[in-house]
Amino acid sequence: MKRKTFFILLLALMGGVASTLAYTTAGNGTTYSLDKLSQIDDSDVLCFIDGDETTYMITGAVTIAEGDRFVMDDGVTVQFDDNATLVIQGEADFRLIKGSTFDSAPGGAGDARPIGIQVAGGQGVTEFTNCHFYYVGLKNLSTRGMRLSHCSFRYCNGAIGQGALTMGTDGAPFTVTDCHFEGNAKAAIAGAANYRNPLVAERCTFRYNGAANGNTPQLNLTVADSVVIRSCTIEGNPQNTMVGGIVVANLVGFEGTYITRIEDCRITDCRFGIATYLQQDAYIVGNTLIDNNHETNAMNGGSGINVYDPYRTQSTYIEGNHIEGSLWGITLVGGKEANLGRTDVPESDPRYNPGRNFFKDNGNGGVLYDLYNNSPNTVYAQGNVWNTSLQTQANIEEVVFHRHDDATLGEVIFMPAGDATGISAHDLGNPGDLDASPAYNLGGQRVRHPAGGGIYITRGKKVRTPND
Repeated sequence: MKRKTFFILLLALMGGVASTLAYTTAGNGTTYSLDKLSQIDDSDVLCFIDGDETTYMITGAVTIAEGDRFVMDDGVTVQFDDNATLVIQGEADFRLIKGSTFDSAPGGAGDARPIGIQVAGGQGVTEFTNCHFYYVGLKNLSTRGMRLSHCSFRYCNGAIGQGALTMGTDGAPFTVTDCHFEGNAKAAIAGAANYRNPLVAERCTFRYNGAANGNTPQLNLTVADSVVIRSCTIEGNPQNTMVGGIVVANLVGFEGTYITRIEDCRITDCRFGIATYLQQDAYIVGNTLIDNNHETNAMNGGSGINVYDPYRTQSTYIEGNHIEGSLWGITLVGGKEANLGRTDVPESDPRYNPGRNFFKDNGNGGVLYDLYNNSPNTVYAQGNVWNTSLQTQANIEEVVFHRHDDATLGEVIFMPAGDATGISAHDLGNPGDLDASPAYNLGGQRVRHPAGGGIYITRGKKVRTPND
């Protein structure tokens, strides 16, 4: 028996318990918890109890074999020693009520490299609720995928994979809701270029991820049947000049129909805001993108929205975004078709797009660039509000780069433009939208249940609320 009662101070003085051993359960249908593992002499799981607080330490590689089941203990702390990991090849259940913390062993946040939890099996989706990761990460190796709710990931050292949450195995689906990612060394959520993982991420916050300042965005994703990033907040660290906001890419040339939706997100202070690479159908709607300009060389990026597709396979729909303070507002490098606003057709026409993109102070080298069409395509961008006091053809030409500036490029059709104030009877929404979606005042601050009359931005359109 390794169950002992110690003060947690003793655990801190130990500085970690090195182990080169590995323990694997028998695979005979047994259900395990950390409490049960700590009572097995060779399990590499220690238990320390201090009053009402229980801490487990994993000192090596612990594997729950296929055929066995693991149920996570609720309301405890789990500390991983150097190179320690918990691998689950059988069923697993991490649905917690009180919540548990997964952390590095004392001293492990320095030179030690604790790994974290890897889920490699199971007959269904593995669920995580109220699980909080510090310095260690979570990786999927199962075809069944994961569902996470009210979890957090902070300061993951990157030892487990490309992200604090590393998606793996082609086709495994993920749902991530109401979770927080902060200060992780690599991306917050990432997948391999050759794995198509359907993902829904809603109401999550991402802050200062990519802390190692590698060439990675905070969300580094590959196309899938459906990738949805909705109502999320992404905040970058201006000192990390290599870290972008969101990338959804098709780098290995998957053929087929892949749907990407990035909606109602707020992205600030990143190297760039949103980038979609190569073949996919991308819908970028109702996002607020501010000061994504921390690329040190404007020739290498710094766009609010960037479409990169030299093979001309991507269809992109862009509506209702607020783009401010980028080195480039929107850059189109190739692409099959980009629709930034099409108001010359009836609303019943599938090509219709009200536009409603709003541009402010995007530029570099003393020149404003709201839209740079670096493609041979004709691009419709009607119904938008450009960074010019008068929404006239001549004035908008000054902030749009296209055939008018280079005969090898396609024309941008931007007239008619939107209302110069950005407010019209057609734009104004229902004040109730302020409760249904993230809302921001005209200074860019998020607001909740605003009192008194005013104008707010939600879902890419301005909403006027009456005076009380």
